[in-house]
This record gives sequence, C-alpha cells and structure tokens, in this order.
Amino acid sequence: MKRFTLSLLVLIMLFSPMLAQTENNDSVPGRKKVAVVLSGGGALGAIHVGALKVIEEAGVPVDMVVGTSMGSIVGALYSVGYDSDDIATMFRTMDWAELFLDRHAQNRLTLSERDDQNTYIYERSFYLGGGKDPQPGGVIRGTNVERAFEHYLQGYTDSINFLSDLPRQFACVATDLVSDSEVVLTQGSLVKSIRSSMSIPGVFTPMHIGDMVLVDGGSKNNFAADVARKLGADIVIGVKFDLGIGDDPYYRKLMDVMERSAGSDITRRSTKNEKYCDLLIKVPVKGFSSGSFSAGALNTLMQRGEDATREKFDSLMMLKAQAGADYQRNYSMHLREIEDLPDIDHDKTKLLDLRQNGTVRAAVGVRYDNEDIFAVQLKGKYFLGSKVNKEVDLTVRLGLRSMLRLGFDFEPWKFKKMGGSYEFWYKYSDLYTHGHRSDNISLIYQKANLKLISLDAMNFDCEFGLGWEHYHFFKGLWNEYSEIEFDDNEYYFNYHLRLRYNNEDNRYFTRRGMRAEAQLAYYTDNLAQWKGHSGFASLMAMWQMTFALTPSTHIRPRVQGRMVFGDDLPVTAYNVIGGPTYGKYFPQQLPLEGFGHAEFFSSKFLSASVRLQQRIKGRHYAMLDASVAEHNSKLGDIFSQSPIWGAQLSYFYNSGILGPLGCSLGWSSHTERLHFYVSLGFDF
Repeated sequence: MKRFTLSLLVLIMLFSPMLAQTENNDSVPGRKKVAVVLSGGGALGAIHVGALKVIEEAGVPVDMVVGTSMGSIVGALYSVGYDSDDIATMFRTMDWAELFLDRHAQNRLTLSERDDQNTYIYERSFYLGGGKDPQPGGVIRGTNVERAFEHYLQGYTDSINFLSDLPRQFACVATDLVSDSEVVLTQGSLVKSIRSSMSIPGVFTPMHIGDMVLVDGGSKNNFAADVARKLGADIVIGVKFDLGIGDDPYYRKLMDVMERSAGSDITRRSTKNEKYCDLLIKVPVKGFSSGSFSAGALNTLMQRGEDATREKFDSLMMLKAQAGADYQRNYSMHLREIEDLPDIDHDKTKLLDLRQNGTVRAAVGVRYDNEDIFAVQLKGKYFLGSKVNKEVDLTVRLGLRSMLRLGFDFEPWKFKKMGGSYEFWYKYSDLYTHGHRSDNISLIYQKANLKLISLDAMNFDCEFGLGWEHYHFFKGLWNEYSEIEFDDNEYYFNYHLRLRYNNEDNRYFTRRGMRAEAQLAYYTDNLAQWKGHSGFASLMAMWQMTFALTPSTHIRPRVQGRMVFGDDLPVTAYNVIGGPTYGKYFPQQLPLEGFGHAEFFSSKFLSASVRLQQRIKGRHYAMLDASVAEHNSKLGDIFSQSPIWGAQLSYFYNSGILGPLGCSLGWSSHTERLHFYVSLGFDF
C-alpha cells in the first residue's frame, strides 16, 4: 500500500505541469469553462438581453460569449463588463433609426450641410467617371453604428486579443466575400469586428480587414455553438429565436414563405449546431421581425427572452453544479455602467469635411402635405479641386412649387467661399386677405446670387453678396376680398448681408440650443436707385432658444420681425405672413403659429411665440404653440392696433429617415377659423 501511494505521488509530480497547462488553456481554474452563444436576427436579438438577466440571477459563471450579427453586439457589450440591465437600458434609449443611418451629429456639420441633412431622406456618394467607389457594396456606410459602439466600448477600441484582453472571452462570426467562407474574429478592433458581423449584405457597406471583405456572419453561421466548442468551451448555453413558422404547415403568409425559402440553408446549419449545446433556449418571437426596433417591440422581445430562460431555471442550476461553480461565490460581472462612461473625445466631435475630391454626392427628398400635395427634390453635388475646393450643385424640385437651381462655389480659404447661383421657380398658391381666400395666383420667380464673400462653419455662417430677383405673375383668379394688385413683371437688384447662428441639437424636435438669424438687404432697379430715388431696405431678425423643463418636456420662446423702409414699395417687398415654414411661397414669408395660410401684411411686422414640446413616448411628440403679432405701415404705430393672437396644437412622429410625420390644428384671431394641416416628411 505504501509503495502504491508513493508511486501515485511520483506520477502526480511528473504530470502536474501538463495537467496545469491543460487546465489553464482549456478551462477555468477550479471549474469548467462556460460559454453563451447568441444568434443573429436584427431586432430579435433583444431576446438575448432577457436571457442574460436570468443567467445572471442563476449565478451561472459566463466565461465566454460567442455571437453573430446582433448577437455579436450584445455579446461584445457583455464581454467588456456591462450587465443585462445596462444593455437593456441601451436597447431602450438608443435611437435605432438614426443608428442604422449615415446621418451625422448636428454639431459636426456646417450649417449648409445641416440644411441638406434636414431636407433629404437618403444620400449617397459615388464617382462620376469610374474609379474606386467611395461607398462600395452597400446603401448605408454604418458610420453611426461604429461611432456609437466606439463610445460604449471605450477602452477596448484598439487592436486587442478578444480571448485574453477582455473581462470575458469573446468571439464573433462574419462572412468573407473573397473566399466565400466563415470567419471567426477573435482579435483586432472590437468595434470593426462587430460591425463586420452585423453588416447585412447590400444594406451596409462591407468591412475591409486585411485581405478580407467581411459581411454579416448570419449567412454562414447564425448560431455558432460549434465555434464555442472549438474555442475550448466545456459547457455551452445557446440562445436563439423561434419564428414559429412551422406552426402553420400551409405557409399562408408571404413573409413566412420568404423566410423559410431564403433562410433554409442558414436554418439547417443553425439546427445542426444545436447538438453542441448543453442547454438550448429557444425564444418564441412570432409576430415580430428583424426590423421590429420600436420601443414596445424591444421591451416585449426582452421579456420573452427572460420568460423562456426562466422556464429553464432548474436546468441552469444543474449546469452551474456541473461546471463546478462555487455556490458561495458571486460570478456576476458588472464592471462598467453607462453613467460612468467618460465624455466623448473632443476630436471625435470636430467639424466633419464630407467633401471628397472627384466624387458626386446625390440626395433625394420626398414630402406630402395637404396644400402642396406631393413633392420630390433631387440634389447632386460634384466636388473637385486639389489646392482649392470647388463644388458644382444642381437641385430639381417637382411639385406645385417646382424649382431648378444651379450653383458653383469655390473655397480660396478654409470655410470661406465665393461663388454664384441661379434659381428658377414656378409657384402656384392661394393668397388670403383679412383671413379670407382672395387670390389664386401662379408666378415665375427667378433669382441670381453672387457671393462676394461667405463663411460657412460650425454653428455660424454669414454671406455678403449681390442679387437679382424677378417676378412674373400670370393672370389669376380673384374675388371680392382681393385688395392686391400685382404688376405683371417686377424685378430689382439687391445688396445683402445675412448672419446665422445655430447650435440646436435637432431641427424639428429640439431639446437644447439656440438659433438666431438676421438679414439686411438694400434694393434698387439699377444698382444705385429705385424709381429715380433712394432704394428701399428690409431688415429681418429671428431668435429662438429651447430650455428643458424635464427630460421629456421642453419650452421654446421665439421672437421675429421684418421691417421694410422706403418709398414706392412694390407689393412683393411687403411682408408675407403665415404657413408652417420660412419662404414657402415668397422669399420673405415668415411663419406664424395658428395662422395657416399666406397673407400680405404691412411693411412693419413683429411677433412673439412660445412652444411647449412634450415627448409622449418613444418617438411620439405633442406640441402646443401660442403666438401674438403686431403690424403697421409705420414703425411708431406698430402697437397702436389690436394684436393678432394664434394658437396651434400638433402631433408628430419622429420617423428618422422619412422626417417628421404629423398634423396640426391652428386658430388665429385674424382668420377666426380653424386650420388643419398635414405634413409628412422634411420641409423643403
């Protein structure tokens, strides 16, 4: 017996280095290595958040996470030390519509670029005459996805080893288009790796890493339980969604047929990999799709993931024992919190330069309202130049207000531009007099503008230039309320100075910031005089600022006015008030809450308004506006008559890509009638 014991001790001493090496490489010291595998599925990946919550409650140690597509996003966040509650908060607070677009933060654009971004629903860059495509292989660049996860994964954005440099081991699956093969990413940039794993082919531009061109791993391995085994996992817990398509053997729904036929190979691989799981959690997601990113859908999916996993709670406890986990030890990991994230690096918020030499940037905008009906606007910009940036732009608008614009700018110094433009408009509109519809007019409006000097920078721009305007009115319809007499042709030259400041965070649903604008113009008919005497002048100014009352309630006061000074004023120089936006029917038009239609007013006009904006839930907003206005032909008598009061109640849905969708109901003391207005899309 003593000889046996001695021999056993000698064997243990001889082989103990080998045993220790095996334990360190293939398992966790003192117990088995546990991996969680998370499938892809777009919004359906929210089920993983609920599943992780229950796994944490059970106290199961998670040493490795393997994910595909959305599973890679959840897995990466979990691997750097966020817990399920933090990730759930991210899912609820992320603006997914903006995240999956290429829209830039307002404070990273010049004011002219902000105007474009708040007008067009889609923009794409490409070369006009061949060469390397600046946006190859996808509709969306995915820059916002990368920027968001650079923020959430701060500290792990450099090139690292995911199996040794993270609190939890991590791997994700992508597809290499060059070799048409599955790629398991375990090192490099964590952000670029998950961006590769979630790049839906044809939607997101592929990621170029080394010689590989990577897209969504779901096309090869959407449920990578086999990868977890290859990376040394002793116990594998798999979480995947169940569409429940098989419940209807007749496949009556078109989407069910498409899902089954298009994903049959993926489904077979996913089903095959189920055999690698010690515990498989299948979460029913019938009624939802990969695009169900609404707040309600995400909450329901997270709850379904939690419910399905809680049904497996006893099995989780058995696996915990099988792993050799210490029941006295807390294996949960909560190393990071959203609130503790450092501020975004200042360099990442600097002004973007979106111009690329030799490229064309094309954009399209679409809107509907119950006055202009349907309108489409197309814009193209061609950027060229080496030492001096130059750009040519062409804009076409089709609708009741049709427009053609051609412009050329060059930039002799940074942010400082010179150039010229020509616009041709055909406009058709109703005009009101004292609140009654009085004239139905159509006109051709032409405008040429020469920028002598302009500054276009972050939050501020200014322009000094020379302009020419021409109005040609066609004979219209009028009734007994009409008091307006138009000359068939009116034209004048102008010298103008415009200043703008804007640091608002959002044009349509502002939560903070200030916007101000001032324009001064001097008009003549021969560059020196107007009808043989001094020219006339106009001054417009506007200021508004938004304050937060609560995180979801904001108030925005605004004051604005326009004054015209001079003799023999043409009708087209007088103030035009009403409508929802600036310059809708006439260049000098000012909006006024509660005042739905356009009407000519006296030469001196001043108004004040206040807006109460309430975010109801998610992307739904209610707005209440009140306004008061005064006008007169003499500045000293502007407050001598009764003020005009207005009120307006609006509802809007922030759709993201399509712009604001909503309607408003307004009333003013001037018209003494209700005005209903539907607006779908960005204003232009």
